[in-house]
Amino acid sequence: MSFKIDGIHHIEFTAFNLQKSKQFYAKLPGFKLVAEYSNFVMFFNGFFYLGLTDHKGTLKENRFDEKNAGMDHISFTVKSKKDLEDAIVFFDKEKIEHGEIKKLSNQLYVLAFRDPDNIQLELSWREHD
Repeated sequence: MSFKIDGIHHIEFTAFNLQKSKQFYAKLPGFKLVAEYSNFVMFFNGFFYLGLTDHKGTLKENRFDEKNAGMDHISFTVKSKKDLEDAIVFFDKEKIEHGEIKKLSNQLYVLAFRDPDNIQLELSWREHD
């Protein structure tokens, strides 16, 4: 028997301050709040669900560090280089710290930013030949 994974249904992050993280993700274009409970919220952007939980205040650490075992970062796809440029304008307006657009050797352009728990997020667009 074989199977094929063909997409991402949801991603879930642990948030130190659930309300602060909820406000951050609610600002991102296209992210719509679709579920909310006392220790969990979920957004949908038309492609995947993003859940946030505070594990009822039982967290061991209060800040993410990609240098520990586990996740390093998540990269979201955008449709054009202009979307990356527009994102910089949006981030500046919303006072969200971000890097610069970088072109990698594989023709991938990335724009990094971080959420309130220090999780690195990226927007990515690949230049097609």
